[in-house]
Amino acid sequence: MERKNNFSLSGNALKLIAIISMLIDHVAYGLYYNYGNAHDCLNWDLYQFLRIVGRLAFPLYCFLLVEGFFHTRDLKKYCIRLIILGLISEVLFDWALFSGPLVWNKTNVIFTLLIGLILIWIIDTAIKGPLFGIENEVKKKVVVLLCYAAGCAIAYFGHTDYNMVGVAVIVVMYYFHGNTVRRHMLAFGLGVLVLAFGCGETENAAFLMLLPIAFYNGERGSSSKVIRYTFNYFYPAHLLIIGIVRAILL
Repeated sequence: MERKNNFSLSGNALKLIAIISMLIDHVAYGLYYNYGNAHDCLNWDLYQFLRIVGRLAFPLYCFLLVEGFFHTRDLKKYCIRLIILGLISEVLFDWALFSGPLVWNKTNVIFTLLIGLILIWIIDTAIKGPLFGIENEVKKKVVVLLCYAAGCAIAYFGHTDYNMVGVAVIVVMYYFHGNTVRRHMLAFGLGVLVLAFGCGETENAAFLMLLPIAFYNGERGSSSKVIRYTFNYFYPAHLLIIGIVRAILL
């Protein structure tokens, strides 16, 4: 994608923003809320600010997931990576943020992303050709709707982070995806709108990310093993560290 200026941001740069935002959010919720006396009126505003900063992360991850869908060479491997990452992270997620190795009404966000990825894969397959051997357009649409309903139900009853609203955000970003700056901003903006409508007005903070999205160049960035592994495993790693610190302090 061509740009009129020299400054641009790669997918890795957007991931870095998302990671920093997520880290701030989880430190605020996992540590500060429980150990930093966030209920004290003097600290409550700071806690709320940190959580609002954390609202920037999820829409960016959804946007990058959709970008990854269109650029990955192997969707099956992409799904398998998310499954493994989600399973590894689940105990750490519950331990770091909810004080238990298995909290059944809380499931980490990787599974929300996984459900969204599978759904847009199904939708994309239906658009391009037969779906599960079905060629009739009406029947394909019915199957897609049933799959979407099933995905939302799994997210809702599975208590995944952002549940069915998060799934809807991914699908919306997929439908409005494009290779121009305007389409990037449109897809991201509509996704945030859905998120704010479904999860509350604090999610509107993510509209601030329209600025870096405007400078996104459509490229992944460096693919070195160090960078790739850092991004892939930062999620469980930071939860492990937060859990250890929480166990020491609390």
